[in-house]
Amino acid sequence: MYTANKIIKLIAWNILISLVFISASLVSIIYINKKIEHITDSIVLKHKLESELNKKIELFSTIENDVKTIGNNETIITNAFVPSNDISEFISVLDAISTNKNISQTYHFETPIPSTISGLFPLSSISYSDIMSTDINGFSDYLNTFENLHYFTKIDSISILSQDKLGWDKPSVINIKATLLTKATE
Repeated sequence: MYTANKIIKLIAWNILISLVFISASLVSIIYINKKIEHITDSIVLKHKLESELNKKIELFSTIENDVKTIGNNETIITNAFVPSNDISEFISVLDAISTNKNISQTYHFETPIPSTISGLFPLSSISYSDIMSTDINGFSDYLNTFENLHYFTKIDSISILSQDKLGWDKPSVINIKATLLTKATE
């Protein structure tokens, strides 16, 4: 027979067993949750590392392709920068172009200005002007040849003055202002 005392003990025992199972379940859930978080963090880290590795491999591949592209052209690129204290090689090329195109020209070079661009060697820029007398066809031929020079130079401005009614189809005075990048010398 069930007495109040036995019923209370039975209820307390069942509550205690339930609390033990609930506690064990909570501990198991927390433990499993921590394991899942640890595994998830590990997977996320592995994906990040894999992504970084792929980026590095891609960068290495790009650099490798660039090296193949450059190949022996490195010496050509280095030689494209004439020394700032001896630009006679560049002047000779300008003279050869004008001689081949039957163009009379006069040029004036400024003092070299040190460049803020950093690289394998210090650079300087030399501004110059090239005044020539030719018609538009001769000037077009000159520019086509000038464009293929293996020097780092840029044309800053071009001005054309013609005294003829027909404009620049006849001989005109053409003034080119340009900049030549050179190896800075001390």
